[in-house]
Amino acid sequence: MKKLKVSSWNDGKQNPNGNGYGIRVGKKGREFFNENISEIKLSIENSEFIKVKLSNGFWRNCPEFRDKRIGEWLISNNLAPWKKGRTPKFNLTILDNNEFNLEKI
Repeated sequence: MKKLKVSSWNDGKQNPNGNGYGIRVGKKGREFFNENISEIKLSIENSEFIKVKLSNGFWRNCPEFRDKRIGEWLISNNLAPWKKGRTPKFNLTILDNNEFNLEKI
């Protein structure tokens, strides 16, 4: 299984309820995503899979996927908010059928 190093992402608002957070895969990381899909299945640290939508911008200039549940997880694990330049990093394991597992490094 392939692992991709990714980072957390925020829209700049650092919302305490989890809105506006996501995972940035970067432009090169997009090659591990099927272009014909509009959502992925994400497991966070081997939890049950959740469906996470990919925005239209994912394939253009916004190579991140966003979901409030990611933000809630980041906040509950004291990974957000973060100081400027200290974005938390993670491993994203590419599984089968547009399924991914996110885990702390």
